[in-house]
Amino acid sequence: MSFPIQQETRSKRGIKYDHSSYACPLGMPEGAARVLGDMSAFTAAPDPQCTALRKKIAAFEGTQPENIVCGSSTAELVYRIVVGLRPKKALICAPTDGEYKRILLDNGCNVSEFMLPQEDSFALTTEFADCIDRETDMVIVCSPNYPTGELITPYTLGRIAERCRENNTILVCDERYLQLVRNSDRFSAKHCAGPHMVVLRSVSDSFGMAGIGLAYAIFAADRIAEIVSSAGKHSDVPTPAQLAGAAALDDEVYLKRASRILTDERRYLSEQLTRVGIMVYPSHANFLLFRCELPLDELLAKRGIRIRSFADAAGLGEGYFGVAVRRRADNKRIVAEIERILRVREYLSI
Repeated sequence: MSFPIQQETRSKRGIKYDHSSYACPLGMPEGAARVLGDMSAFTAAPDPQCTALRKKIAAFEGTQPENIVCGSSTAELVYRIVVGLRPKKALICAPTDGEYKRILLDNGCNVSEFMLPQEDSFALTTEFADCIDRETDMVIVCSPNYPTGELITPYTLGRIAERCRENNTILVCDERYLQLVRNSDRFSAKHCAGPHMVVLRSVSDSFGMAGIGLAYAIFAADRIAEIVSSAGKHSDVPTPAQLAGAAALDDEVYLKRASRILTDERRYLSEQLTRVGIMVYPSHANFLLFRCELPLDELLAKRGIRIRSFADAAGLGEGYFGVAVRRRADNKRIVAEIERILRVREYLSI
């Protein structure tokens, strides 16, 4: 007799190429690698206040250290924001990261979901902003949105921020993938005025350090940052993550180089998947959402490739998959494997 857990373990061991990780595929910056190569980084006790790191982030983002809160992931930061600010009613869209809804519901918040239309490639428009009213305590959006890869346009984001100001609503904009987008600064919520703005970013995802959990939140108001900093259960950011993160932010060319390469590779992967008959949705991120009637996640896993399935995601369902944009050799490999699967399917259906 075989058991599901044993089968899953064997499947994981057989994975050679992981297209389910959306961290930058270029590897970490050299400065961060040097820090992690120094064993002393692993023996020093962590600074619970992340003092030096917050100063580095503040200089990088053009703000003050007291406006920065660090954590292990954007999900942890969302949790601490929700616990600290205690919203009673929140608005999110669907599809988006399912962690938002789970965290809000677990903390007794009533959640409204705005369904993004498939016919518009799941784009978020100003209709979303029209749903924000006096009873809306918090709005959480993601740009580029996970898992669709769609950016929120500056106009739409400005309108959402305006409605949040008018209604005294906290606006949390998760930008964990934005820094890998070309000309990313013009799409950032940092430029939206208002005391209730919170921007989330991930050093782990942006700088190719998936194994080093590090993210941060930028608050427009330091008083809100202070509340969130002490809210909820959280672990100290380990010393290696603090030091490697600070070193990564010193690399002035990494993000520009990464965004340039990933823009070209995203275009290549999208065109090639479309060529072999896959329905690919527009994306500005380092990942693509696509549809296929076959269980591609299972079929590719047998070939040593892991992708994401969104069968259980709100607003999506069976047949929706996500794939990371990686380097050219990896992208060629996954296209070839998918094409091979589709040819076999076509042959068997004759």
